[in-house]
Amino acid sequence: MSVKQNLVALCVACALFPFTAQAGRPLASDDASTADPGICQLESWVERAGHDRAWAIAPACGIARGLEVGADYTLPHPRDTLRATGGLAFKWVPEGWLSSTPAGELNLGVKLSASLEHPYGAGWHRSETSVLALATLKPSDALAVHANLGAAHEHTSRTTATLLNLAIAWAPVERALLFAETQTNSKRSVFGGTVSSAGARWWLVQDRLGLDLSASRQAGAAIGTLWTLGFGWYGLAF
Repeated sequence: MSVKQNLVALCVACALFPFTAQAGRPLASDDASTADPGICQLESWVERAGHDRAWAIAPACGIARGLEVGADYTLPHPRDTLRATGGLAFKWVPEGWLSSTPAGELNLGVKLSASLEHPYGAGWHRSETSVLALATLKPSDALAVHANLGAAHEHTSRTTATLLNLAIAWAPVERALLFAETQTNSKRSVFGGTVSSAGARWWLVQDRLGLDLSASRQAGAAIGTLWTLGFGWYGLAF
């Protein structure tokens, strides 16, 4: 894959295998929780690897108890390969799937996603669909472990891969969050190599407005480190 294609692959992966010890931004792995009904969040970030960069925005809203809908839109630069990518996702986390274990509170959910891309010189078309089983274990208020297991189908090559995302998030103090994660799949020739990430978030307004910085590397990619700077704005009522 070319440098630009590798950057696009990373942007799409971050958008799809989206966000205190909660997931969402700056994590790419997803958590087993949803926004309350009538409450929204807005996350946005810029990415840079070498001379290539991208800007993304990803709103999400709770539409019913345990049900959340989210979207994302990414503009890469330069835009001579892809003009833009986008996606839509539904997350379901039933209250009955929450349980207490000797290791901590365990919550389970399911996420369905579809992504689109807009190649240069052509119109929008569907690129991938995926389904993920979500699990979040909270041994304490300051620590959370997230696991995603599922499958993704790439429509152009008609390839289906198994996906596995693992993340750990730790809040050493009330306003700071540190994290590390890995994302891998069974068809690296199509979906790209394993992505390893680490980063931090600082809450400007506790649990409402946060800034984050992360670094990611994709195994076998020529682009080097992908740096991401973003923010999350939460608790927006509609």
